Amino acid sequence: MNRRHRSSGQVLVIFAGGLVTLLVIAALVIDLGFTMAIRRSEQNAADAAAIAAARFIRTGAGGTAEPTKMRQAACFYAEQNGFFPGAAGNVDACIPANDPNGTVLTVNYPPSAGGGSFVGTDGYVEVGLTRVHRSFLAGMVGLANLRVSTSAVAAFTVGQSNSSSLISLDPGNSCSAGKTHGNGDINIHPAVAGTDGGYVHVNSTCATGAPNGACSTSGVGGLDIVGNGTITAPKTYVAGTCKKSGDLNSVLTEGAVQIGDPLAELPMPPFGTPNPGAECGVGSGVFTTPTGAGANGCSFNGSGTVNLQPGVYYGGWKITARPTLVLAPGIYVMAGGGVSLQAGGSITSVQGGTGGPAPVLIVNTDNPVTHTGQADLDFNANSTLKLHAIDTGPYKGILVWNDRSGSNPAAQVFLGGQTNLDIAGTIYSPKGLVKLEGGGAAGSTAAVQVISWQFDVGGGADLDMPYDPTQLYQFPAKGLVH
Repeated sequence: MNRRHRSSGQVLVIFAGGLVTLLVIAALVIDLGFTMAIRRSEQNAADAAAIAAARFIRTGAGGTAEPTKMRQAACFYAEQNGFFPGAAGNVDACIPANDPNGTVLTVNYPPSAGGGSFVGTDGYVEVGLTRVHRSFLAGMVGLANLRVSTSAVAAFTVGQSNSSSLISLDPGNSCSAGKTHGNGDINIHPAVAGTDGGYVHVNSTCATGAPNGACSTSGVGGLDIVGNGTITAPKTYVAGTCKKSGDLNSVLTEGAVQIGDPLAELPMPPFGTPNPGAECGVGSGVFTTPTGAGANGCSFNGSGTVNLQPGVYYGGWKITARPTLVLAPGIYVMAGGGVSLQAGGSITSVQGGTGGPAPVLIVNTDNPVTHTGQADLDFNANSTLKLHAIDTGPYKGILVWNDRSGSNPAAQVFLGGQTNLDIAGTIYSPKGLVKLEGGGAAGSTAAVQVISWQFDVGGGADLDMPYDPTQLYQFPAKGLVH
């Protein structure tokens, strides 16, 4: 009899434990199902609201944004999707008090933390909806309320460039993440007077004391102006502080918002499956290959002119003497090896076939067979560097692409012309350092946009950096982008 009583007690315990387990499962199934349905409803409303808000990105005076109209448009579509019934059609009344679930509508221009890679980027607007779901059964496990949030980012433009000329994406506290050097002046300005753009943006939080909007002459900073030159730019944004030994002629904002990688959602330029690569100079009869001796790349050991064609250079370029490189228009892929200057080697000049700038895209990545080899790109020429971005195709406006997903995404990019610098286009190296050297002679022009982990720009003579969107990558964003 005692054994039977003990068995009955065990059954009751098992039954009670099983009942609790079933209730927890039911809570998860029912409340999670309702939460997913609510989120889907929110997403539908946020998508429509973001598209509507994006219509007012360029409608203000001089093509400026109209945030008030953005919020009104977002509110209208939130109401159309069943939110804020207490607003009664008032597009200025999308507030928690007018919604039975206390829904919160946020409209951020430019996008904030929920905007993915578009955080802090002009030309995009983010709409978010947040409401609290009062649980049915999940309260038994301590979840009386479940917060449900969603957001959407939209743009309304047929093509525009990011408004900054120099961007350092490094979000940590690395000092001198954005750096200028030399005794020459650097003049960043819109190519067309009266237009917008040509900003400097540094994400680094490195700071001496609290931001006060004045570039300090001591201490450390995320932006470090080294040398005796003057840096001129319409606007300068630093998440930390600015430190200088030269001078800054710009509207400075310290403690600025950190921005995301504006090209994060653009896939890397494809170059097909491994196959015999490009020729090491027209007429040389030497071709690079994915494996074997040809994987070592091209070695330029003469001092004459080398005419090169677009293609995949497995193993990259090794400069062992002083050649003049003449590039035909197109895409040049360094599949491992990069571009290196060996001991005693240097580039006399790089230019196009007519003596003008070569319209090219230089891609720096791995050998696709070994998935290794991504290395520095060293285009420091003794005299002339003339390179403009490729002017056709989906990557039009990009001059250099340093693979962010390769084996060495921190590979550095060096561009410089000691006597004549004429470069234009977007230089993209989101995980590496980009160093731009204007040289020691007057007349250097760099109509570039540098999007990099860190940058270092300067030289011994003045460097002109016109912001010309027509020569940069255009972001063809219209409608939902995130």
